[in-house]
Amino acid sequence: MEQDLERGVRRQDGTETMTGSPDPEPRTSLRSAGGSTRVSFRAGQWRGSPRATAVRVESGTPAEAAALLLRELPGWLVVTDDSVAAPLAEAGADVLRRAHRYGWDLSVRPPDPRWPHPAVPAPLSLRPVAETPAESLRDLWLAAYASGHPDRARYAHADDGLATLTSLWRGELLGPTLPFSAVAVDDEGPAAVLAVHLLERPWITQIFRDPTPRGRGLGAAMLRYALTSAAEYGLSGLGATVTAGNVRSSRMFERVGFHQLDDSVDLRLPADS
Repeated sequence: MEQDLERGVRRQDGTETMTGSPDPEPRTSLRSAGGSTRVSFRAGQWRGSPRATAVRVESGTPAEAAALLLRELPGWLVVTDDSVAAPLAEAGADVLRRAHRYGWDLSVRPPDPRWPHPAVPAPLSLRPVAETPAESLRDLWLAAYASGHPDRARYAHADDGLATLTSLWRGELLGPTLPFSAVAVDDEGPAAVLAVHLLERPWITQIFRDPTPRGRGLGAAMLRYALTSAAEYGLSGLGATVTAGNVRSSRMFERVGFHQLDDSVDLRLPADS
């Protein structure tokens, strides 16, 4: 699943170059004392805690890799697959989120040329993220992630989720959004949100819409817009993560044409292992 970051991409006409968020940290490696077990990951921060993402077992078994992570990264957040997550959870790591990962390989399957242009119907229009203050998304976020929503359950309080969105919007969590990240707006304000970052690959990190009839169909429309724009910028693919239990979003990704790749688990390792 993991691949090297695409450090720069160019529109198909060659007139504009986009440099996404550079690799924030090189891959970090851990080795056991005897060298038989090796794990690599991307080190970063998430809401004030150190985090290891894109965990890769280079040698040894998943159980041995889990033991190495527990010993070397006490208190860290870790995002990995079930093979490593299971022994971590058995050793006392807290499971914070289970999710499905989706992908679209644009080098093999380009966007459908029949998709609508513009992406959203009038009177809606797309506004760049840079022109949309995070504070203006508060009401939309609260409506999209109402009490009982699988993603709302990740936060003890709504303000925690809004703070995370604001930090993401400002580029503090994952670096700057890619240029085609956008907000669909009309006279009533924001109706749908799309944020794309450069992680292990170009990745949709936020997509949500007005849950009322006003927002019907906008989630799929924003996905089609993201795919078309990614192809125009010369990106080879696009990925996304959907929280397990968010059946509506999973169906939307699959209906548009994304393929489910694998599952991921977010955990917090015990502070003292």
